[in-house]
Formats: sequence, structure tokens, C-alpha cells
Amino acid sequence: MRPVFAALRRHAAQRPDATAFRDDAGALTWAELAGRVAGLAQVLAGAPHTVALAVPGGIDYVVADLALTLAGKRQVPLPFFFSAEQTAHILRETGAKAVIAADPAPFAGTLPVIAPDAPAAALPDYPGGAERVIYTSGSSGRPKGVVIGDRQLDASLDALAEVVAAGPEDLHLSVLPLPQLLEQICGIFLPILSGAECVMRFAATRALLGGPLDGLTRAMDEIRPTTSLLTPGVLGRWVAALTGTGETPPTRLRFLAVGGAASPPALIRAAEALGLPVHEGYGLSECCSVVAMNRPGENLPGTVGPVLRGLDVEIVDGEITVAGPTVMEGYLNGPPAPERWHTGDLGRFENGRLVVEGRKDALIVTPAGRNVSPEWVEARVNADPRVAGSALCMRARDGALVLIAALAAPVTAQEIAAILADLPAYARPEALILTDPAEPGLLFAAGTPNRKTAAAIANERPAQPLPQTADTERLAS
Repeated sequence: MRPVFAALRRHAAQRPDATAFRDDAGALTWAELAGRVAGLAQVLAGAPHTVALAVPGGIDYVVADLALTLAGKRQVPLPFFFSAEQTAHILRETGAKAVIAADPAPFAGTLPVIAPDAPAAALPDYPGGAERVIYTSGSSGRPKGVVIGDRQLDASLDALAEVVAAGPEDLHLSVLPLPQLLEQICGIFLPILSGAECVMRFAATRALLGGPLDGLTRAMDEIRPTTSLLTPGVLGRWVAALTGTGETPPTRLRFLAVGGAASPPALIRAAEALGLPVHEGYGLSECCSVVAMNRPGENLPGTVGPVLRGLDVEIVDGEITVAGPTVMEGYLNGPPAPERWHTGDLGRFENGRLVVEGRKDALIVTPAGRNVSPEWVEARVNADPRVAGSALCMRARDGALVLIAALAAPVTAQEIAAILADLPAYARPEALILTDPAEPGLLFAAGTPNRKTAAAIANERPAQPLPQTADTERLAS
């Protein structure tokens, strides 16, 4: 993180009055940002080593994140979309002894609260040694804490800066929630390294989390960014909206990354046809968020692009494994991470580009002995913008494949059957359950399914038969 703070000091000295970050409430110049970060870091010098961060987003989050890092603390972001049970689990497991929060009420009587603001001070050199513990939703209510330090962040930033090639003329629209490591990297650290301005609009973030799409589209039209990062679900909704209205995307947009879940190649191609410069990537928190990324001028839908410089990716028994400086320190309170991390994702290389085929632990083995990656089927259904997310399960009592589709707009069983018509017979679901995107516990923030919840729905609720064509009879051998 030393290069990030060196860049912040340089911008504050050379471009003190230029805008660094904007949010719904205001803006900070480079000089103001440096002063606020240094001032809060001084306050944090006397704070406990482990401090939770409960600011939902915006400039206050940026200042708090950087100040905790500068003060050499172990920071624990608390995602605002986590349940109270998940948040309580994180606080217990990390042993956080203080929290940075704009609203102290949720922590009254439990933790000392530090305000995310303090008098400005001169920015010192970064001494190093800070850590962050990143929690993802996982597949249960008890997520694991991933410990990320300077080594992982510096290597990731160095490789991604080469891919994005951002500069002071760029303008980044931050959409993903800042408690997510990927947006900390892309929405805070990369803009500082490059001197680019970053704008945060919470209405755009709400669109990603299932809110009205116009929060995103208004932000895109107003800000006219050059770079941004979306999930496949919200990208699909935006592509459908642009197709329906005939409108064009912002003309300045030059790099739009998409990740967090698999993107159907058809969606990427439809986006490209509309003029959206979409580049799919792949990664996981255990490897500092990004492992591979498609590059401008070399985009190939259906792959997640070449592996980032400095990483060594091998396919071991069909599983993607990663070695290199971005591999985490380890899980909190666990042993150090092995030199080569087994991701749990299935994949292969195709002409030097990584293709991700789904989760190893999600693989379905049918009664006929056929292997079906549920992501393969789900990606086709999710390409329809009316589908907020889906999950393919195997029903316990008879081995039938059941598709659960969370609908943002009405879709018929016949339409879903048509979407899946090109799949081989053994991979096509026989039954369908339609539900709402607000189904408790079904979809994570990125639109990926909670398979434990999905399995319960598939085994406990009545399903309707999915229309079949003559060649779709389930294979018995």
C-alpha cells in the first residue's frame, strides 16, 4: 500500500484543488482527502489493533479505510447487506474492540464508536503492516474471514493497473458496495494510484442489489464515466433497457469490468453490440479478488481472459489452482494459506485464456452418472434480464433436476424451456419453481444462489413440469 499513499501525497501536492472523490453528499479534493485521512489516522493511533468499519459507503468509507490502513490497524469491513446474525458472528470471531460508524446507535453499549471524521493533519509516510479481514457471504450464515495484507494488495494493484491503464483523465463510477474487496481495489486504490476521479452513487449500488435500474442509468447518464464495474445481473438489466429504449451508453465509457458471477457469452456479445466495452474477469477473495481478466482489444466472451501478471494458475484434476503473491495470508484464526491455493472452481485453458466451468462442490452427478455443472445451465437462464437469478438442484427423492428461477418480471415455463433447448438432454431440468428475487436467503448480493437455501426449496416445494421436446427425456443410462 506504500505506492497508494505515495500517490495520494503526490496528488495532494501537485493537484491540491482537483476533485478526488464525490458521493451523494459532496466532494473531496486531493488535498482535503490527504488531510482527512491523516487526521483520522492520528485519532486511530490510540485505538485497539482490530477495528470494525460500519460505514455503508461514500467518502466517509474511503477516508476510514485509508486511515485504518495508515494507522497500521487490522480493519474489519461490515457489509451493510449482511444479516444481524452474520455481523454479530464477524464481531465475535475477529474480536474487534472498536468500530468506525457514522451512526453509533447499533453499537451502543457493545463497542466504542469512532466517528469517521477528525481535524486535518499532514500525511505521514505509510509504515506498512496493516491488514484487512474480508468476509464474503459464502454458502452459510457463518462466513470465513480472509486476511489480506500489503503483499496481496500491492501485487494485485500492480497487475490490474496494467490491465485497466487508467490515468488522471479517467472517471470511475463506483457501483459495487465498498465493503467488498473488489471495489476497495477498483473504486479506492486504483483511482488514487492513477489520479483518476471516483464518483459514488448509492442509487446505482441499490440497482445492483435489486433496486430500480434507473438508479444506475441516471448515474451513468449524469456522470458519464470512463470506467466502472458491474455484476452480470445488473448488466443484463441494463442491456435489456438499452435494447428496449434504443438509447446509447455513455460515449466516454472505455472499460466496463463484469464479475462476481458467470456471464453468459450471449450477454457479453449483446453488450458489445450496444457499444458497452464489457470485459469479464474471474477471481475470489482468497486470491485478492482478481485472478484473470479480459483485456481491451483482446476480449473473448466465454472466457475470463489471460491470467494476471505475476500469478501462476494450474488446472489440477480439473480444478483451478493459484500460486503467487496475491494468495491470502490465510483464514482468520486458521493456519497460513498453502503456497498453491485450490479455489474449488472447475476450469480449463483455451488458447491461453481461462475458462471457468463452475464450483467443484456444486457439481451435480445425476442418477445416470452424468456430471452437470449447475452454472452451465443457470448462465443461460440468467442471460434473460427478466431473471434476477437461478439455481439448478437435484431433487433428493427422485434425482430429477429442478430449476429455481427468481423472476424480476414474468417469464413462462415455455420461454425458459426455449432458452435451454440447446442443452444436451441430460443437463436440462425436468421441473421448474418460480419465485421472487426477495425470496429470503436465496440470492447473494452478486446474484449467485445460496445452494443450501435452493436445495431446501427444491425438495420442499411443489414444482411444475418444464415443457420437454422429443429429445429431452432424462437418460437412464
